[in-house]
Amino acid sequence: MPDLFQQQSPLVQIKLEEPRGAAPRIEEKPFLGFVNLRGRADNTGFLAATLKVLGCEPPTVANTVVDSGDYRIYWLGPDEWLIVTPAGQQEELQNALQKALDGVFSSVVDNSSGLTLIHISGANAADLLATDCPLDLHPRQFKHGQCAQTRLARAGMTLSPLADDSGFEVIIRRSFADYLLLWLRDAAIAFE
Repeated sequence: MPDLFQQQSPLVQIKLEEPRGAAPRIEEKPFLGFVNLRGRADNTGFLAATLKVLGCEPPTVANTVVDSGDYRIYWLGPDEWLIVTPAGQQEELQNALQKALDGVFSSVVDNSSGLTLIHISGANAADLLATDCPLDLHPRQFKHGQCAQTRLARAGMTLSPLADDSGFEVIIRRSFADYLLLWLRDAAIAFE
C-alpha cells in the first residue's frame, strides 16, 4: 500500500542547475522543522522553561537570531519566535517545550508543513536579493545574527545573513516557495 502521507518538498518540481558565471547558488534546505513559540519575555517561568529546553533564552533584542546547539531561534516580535530545527526534530522539540511550559502562558505550534528555507550564497547573493528587497543588505547594516521580516518579489519572508558573508537564509511560506524560487532563478540570470 502506498504511503499517502509521504513528505514532499514544496519545490520538488523545480530543477535548479549549478550556477554559471557569477550567479549566486540557490538551494532549498528541505524538511527542516519550524516551531513557532509565543510567550512573555518578561515572565521568569517562561524564560526558565525555554532555557531548559533550548539551551538558551529566546532573543529579546528585536530582529536578532540566536544559535543554540541544533536550533536557530529567530525573533519575530516581542512575544514571538521561530525555532528552526534539523529535519524530524520538530515534534520532539514541540513536546518538550509544551511539557516545560505547562501552566505558563505560552503557545507552541509546529509550522513545519507550512514553511521552507532557501539558502542563497555566493559573491552576488546580496545583489540578487537587492533587485527587489527593500532592505539595505550591506554587511555594515545587516549582519550575521540579525534577521528581518520583509518582502522579496512581493512575497513575505524572513531573511537572515549567514556568517562570514557567505549568503542568506530565506524562510518562506510553502504557498509562495515555488513562485519565489522561480523568480530567484530568473533574476540570477543577470549575474551569469
